[in-house]
Amino acid sequence: MASVTFGADVRPTSPEQMSGKTALQFWADNGIKLGWNLGNTLDAYKNGVGTEGVWSWGGPTPPEASQALFNGVKSSGFDIVRIPVTWVGHIGAAPDYKVSEARLQRVAEVIDYAKTAGIKAMIINVHHDGLYDNGGTIGFLNFPEAEKNATKKTEIQNELGKVWTQIANYFKNYGDYLIFETMNEVHNGNWGVVSDNQAYKNQQDILFDWNKAALDAIRATGGNNATRFVAVPGLGSTEPSYVINAHNRQKLLPSDGTNGTGKLIVSVHYYHPWRYTVADPNSTTEPLLHTWDTSERGHPASAMSSLKTTFVDNGIAVYVGEWGAPTNIRATMSADIKATHREYIRTVAKNIVNNCIVPLYFDDGGNFKLLERSNGQAQSGSFYADVLSDIMSAVKTSSSSGITPSSSSSSGGSSSSGVSSSSGSSSSSEDDISPIIHSPLSILNPQLITYYSLKGEPLGNAKPQKAGIYIVKQGNSVRKIAVR
Repeated sequence: MASVTFGADVRPTSPEQMSGKTALQFWADNGIKLGWNLGNTLDAYKNGVGTEGVWSWGGPTPPEASQALFNGVKSSGFDIVRIPVTWVGHIGAAPDYKVSEARLQRVAEVIDYAKTAGIKAMIINVHHDGLYDNGGTIGFLNFPEAEKNATKKTEIQNELGKVWTQIANYFKNYGDYLIFETMNEVHNGNWGVVSDNQAYKNQQDILFDWNKAALDAIRATGGNNATRFVAVPGLGSTEPSYVINAHNRQKLLPSDGTNGTGKLIVSVHYYHPWRYTVADPNSTTEPLLHTWDTSERGHPASAMSSLKTTFVDNGIAVYVGEWGAPTNIRATMSADIKATHREYIRTVAKNIVNNCIVPLYFDDGGNFKLLERSNGQAQSGSFYADVLSDIMSAVKTSSSSGITPSSSSSSGGSSSSGVSSSSGSSSSSEDDISPIIHSPLSILNPQLITYYSLKGEPLGNAKPQKAGIYIVKQGNSVRKIAVR
């Protein structure tokens, strides 16, 4: 077990208030549109032990997470952060599989950095404890062994449940801004590539059982964890087609009791095409491509539209927990290659957000670097600053009518029939000035009316008294009204 110096316990001393909202409502009401990953940090490991920022194979070693980093992440425009955590070397022997208190406390410290910075939501997970690397698995989520041996599969499932029981209990008092993600990129060496054969279906079944074990363990701890948002991945690189395939077999989202699907989130990664994003630049057989093939330009739109149709339109939240492309390599290349890279980033970001999905850029401090780890800012005048600007621009110009309610209709005078006031004491009039927009992020009580400012700020259920233009959500409809 790794030795770490204990600091102050920064956890809430009593249960924080839960919102009672679905994940889609939570995105919308908190204006959560864009996320960032603290990559290559708490997910790193050396010699079989999770070691912050240090990898067994070398590579980038960003400094430890700090308050200054997260202050910068917030000021750079990010609403949600994913904090990947590898627990290998911090888990004791059977039958208790005791998780190191020091490891839990360090994760709490990093969560507190994000919370103090004003970031609206954080995600923690079990990350590289199932990493398939160099022909073997790092950590206890040994998928190849589980696939070969039913007894081993059950043993791993039991350990996963006990690990999540401890993590869930440790973070039990946090409000629902703290999200749990069950696992990350678990596979048997094939990265979960979709196949129709029985072997592939068996792999889906194993992951489904493990996701259920993790979810059941979290819910059994009670308190805030009974309704906490839990994200569930698909096999391997958990690309859109992989999770949709599993969902179509009813082997993606476990049953969540009376919560239905409102407290679950589908965790997707998007590294398509892989030779443009994650291929080895030093490979002599399949090297990293430096230009984005024109035949691939339509893929982000079709992939994200499929996710929206399958999940979001049915009230199930989705985030792209990892996406991006290697900035540091292309930062030194020709203007044409840089322009292609920026076009890729803009296209992917815009299509994710246009489909009411939250993108979380994977910043590893190295190949996919975006922000400086010293201050959470993109270096002024750099290629990284250009890429960050492209991401922000894509989000701001998104056509999504969900995460930020659409204001596509022009504001001004009344253009359609009036809507009678539901507040009898009000003397103001209310005019409907836009057509109804059916929004997947407005899956509320059909009788409940919620008012928002034009910026998407929630104003409550009572009609505003001040004259102005407002957005109204009722059931699955969204419209703009003028109060006079």
